[in-house]
Amino acid sequence: MNADVQQTRDEWIALRCQHGEPGAFAELVGEMERPLLYFAQKLVNDGDTALDVLQEVWLKAFRTIHRLENPKMVRAWLYRLTRGLAIDRVRKEVADQRREQVYAEELSSSAEEPSFAEEDAAALHRALDGLDIRHREVLVLHFLEEMTVSEIGVVLGCPAGTVKSRLHYAKRALHTALREDDHAKPT
Repeated sequence: MNADVQQTRDEWIALRCQHGEPGAFAELVGEMERPLLYFAQKLVNDGDTALDVLQEVWLKAFRTIHRLENPKMVRAWLYRLTRGLAIDRVRKEVADQRREQVYAEELSSSAEEPSFAEEDAAALHRALDGLDIRHREVLVLHFLEEMTVSEIGVVLGCPAGTVKSRLHYAKRALHTALREDDHAKPT
């Protein structure tokens, strides 16, 4: 779908939601659920956690969509909500893991587990999952959601120059990860 047509459609749905039209919010969910779920999965690296994040997004969106000042930006607004809630969840999980790690180290000093990637056509997704969260989010938004640099800036809450820089380094990191994945395949 053409970006202008998509933005107009998004704005129309958002306006209908803001005016409490029956079925409008369900239409918004239907339109955005899959891309937001994918984005959340790439940020949190876990399908169940991503579903939890998405549920929080829809609750928050339902409660606050009437305060959305620019209905044209509903898509970026939803991505920003998703990002914020996903990052909060990742931070919480990291803190929990640190506590668990300290506790485990107190009980036993030997606890290392290797992780190995499976081989198939999902190499791109594996490579994405291995990247830093800042790299994953800009790549997903730019290439899979086809957002512009300025739209990504709105979602991430940073200037376009920062987005361009992150995009540059994210592409390099993805290229390296894919090359390493290719070299890891048995010949």
